[in-house]
Amino acid sequence: MTSRKSSTFRHRLRLGMNGNITRRDFLNATLLGAGAMLLDLPAPLHLHAKPPPPDWYGYGGVGDYAASHGNTPELVDLFDRTSRGDYAGISREADPGGESVDLLVVGGGLSGLSTTYFYKKEAPGSTCLILENHPVFGGQAKRNEFLVNGERLIGPQASNSFVVIEQAGVAGYEMFSELGVPKRFRYQQPDRSAAALQFDRTNYGFALWKDLSPNVGYCFPERGKGGGDCWLRDLWGGKLRDSPYTEGEREDFLTWRHGKTRYFDGVDFHAWLDTMTYGDYLEKVMRLSPRVTEFAHPILASGLGLGCDAISAYAAYQISMPGFDGFTRRERDRRLEESNWHSFPGGNDGFSRYLLKALIPEAIRGENNFEDILNGPIDFRAMNRPGAGTRLVLGAMAVDVRHPGPPDRADHVLVSFVANGKTRTVRARRVVMAGGGWSNRRIVTDLPAGHREAYEQFHYSAVLVINVALTNWRFLHRLGITGCRWFDGFGFTCNIRQPMLVGDFRPPLHPDKPIVLTFYVPLHYPGLPVADQGARGRNELLATSFAAYEEKIRAQMARLFGSAGFDPARDIAGIILNRWLHAYQNPQPGFYFTRGGRPAPRAVAGSRHGRIVFGHAELDGHQNWSGAFEAGRRAARQALDIR
Repeated sequence: MTSRKSSTFRHRLRLGMNGNITRRDFLNATLLGAGAMLLDLPAPLHLHAKPPPPDWYGYGGVGDYAASHGNTPELVDLFDRTSRGDYAGISREADPGGESVDLLVVGGGLSGLSTTYFYKKEAPGSTCLILENHPVFGGQAKRNEFLVNGERLIGPQASNSFVVIEQAGVAGYEMFSELGVPKRFRYQQPDRSAAALQFDRTNYGFALWKDLSPNVGYCFPERGKGGGDCWLRDLWGGKLRDSPYTEGEREDFLTWRHGKTRYFDGVDFHAWLDTMTYGDYLEKVMRLSPRVTEFAHPILASGLGLGCDAISAYAAYQISMPGFDGFTRRERDRRLEESNWHSFPGGNDGFSRYLLKALIPEAIRGENNFEDILNGPIDFRAMNRPGAGTRLVLGAMAVDVRHPGPPDRADHVLVSFVANGKTRTVRARRVVMAGGGWSNRRIVTDLPAGHREAYEQFHYSAVLVINVALTNWRFLHRLGITGCRWFDGFGFTCNIRQPMLVGDFRPPLHPDKPIVLTFYVPLHYPGLPVADQGARGRNELLATSFAAYEEKIRAQMARLFGSAGFDPARDIAGIILNRWLHAYQNPQPGFYFTRGGRPAPRAVAGSRHGRIVFGHAELDGHQNWSGAFEAGRRAARQALDIR
């Protein structure tokens, strides 16, 4: 036993687990008696045997976002108590003479902020209150920040990447003009020694839409046996030559990527796709090898939460997964050729900061320009000033939303929320629920049966987004790769981005200088029912300590990059975990279209209930920044129709 402990200690020492940079500043590290689970899980996975470990939250980096990376322990605890019924009926006991507002928005992410923006545009004199349950606005459109060897580094917490489409009438894209977001950006140029390398500007495109780059590497364990280099570069350019796939499997992969056969002769192509999973489309319609499905599972899961066995083929079509060229070239060609993909330094936090600056100008210090909006410090006191026309309360979770009587005759809605340990109730003439449906169905306590039934068809899965601050990336330079894919062990992809330049934020792109390496780790378990996959992922995120994940990350990186000189003890400067327990709504077959005379679940869930409007982006199935803007526009329009 002593020998085993000594071996474990030496292993952890080699991985750099004795360092302290990733363990300092444990903001909110104790879970304050956090409850078992976010309780929308099916039996038998609906209970979590014990609270998450005390070092669950971990290091948060530096800057304004350090206290809010992923779902916070306080939110886990509060939602658990809400689900247990601790606040049931609290609005009925509220003081009828309390605060009153014209519009109350539950959720301070892109949907909630855009709802408020569009509403105020039409009703500038109205009073609006936004409740955001995290310590910083933006929902999943937030950033992580590091300071490494004097360099400020920024990575996305989740929501990441956007395109600029120079075409009038494309939904959501007029927000560039509305908010003054530029359409042209500058990026750091690589050092001369790395000038031949291609870099993705985002943290997702290299796995799907930009995967034709010769500098995307694929680590096949069969190639790395005996301690050699497992990496195969330019997989698609080489037509999978030297990969472990058989000749027949390689042909199937190329058919998947480039085939033009039309498999459907009917009129309603989209509705037909929504009758099957993407896996069924690949294997039963295209008749491809299950190896193609296995390859595609985590790619689809990174975009829609779960793999090919669970997600509607129409949803896969929406995000331009391969296999549909025989029907239309527009979507994939637009992504590959016409579109220019970008990512702000903190992912889509650039959009949330622009929206907040438009609503509460003093909340982000500086002028109304690109540099100040993205780089300016947040003035948290400016968000909730008494008497202001628009206010945003952070760390405020709605726990009971209801009409005081019959919804069709009510002239207001009662909204009770918890902030700083205290419960308050506000009267609102209109309410927009701009958070997730998993929360809406718990806290809108007079929700009609039709909405409840529709929300039963909304399933959710988790994701872990990891930002690793590196002192250098010389090991990637030696391998000739900037984006990585592997097939065993922890996670499945990571990459370094070509950083956008914003004012004095000018991080280097030199192999011997610091950079952020980002992992997106979807939690999917092919073969289980959709709801059980989501439950299992949340269980894993809640049960795993920061230290356990840190060891997995360091060990996986040592396996992948050790042959190129990577040393986790020397080369890792910091790790931030962003755990999102309900990151994705998982659109299963039948989610999108009317069938058998019954409306689609998203149509029912999006209908107005009295003075309560539902405006979350997941109603479109595929959650993205432009969909969030459109959800906000739709919700604002519905709210303005309430007289």
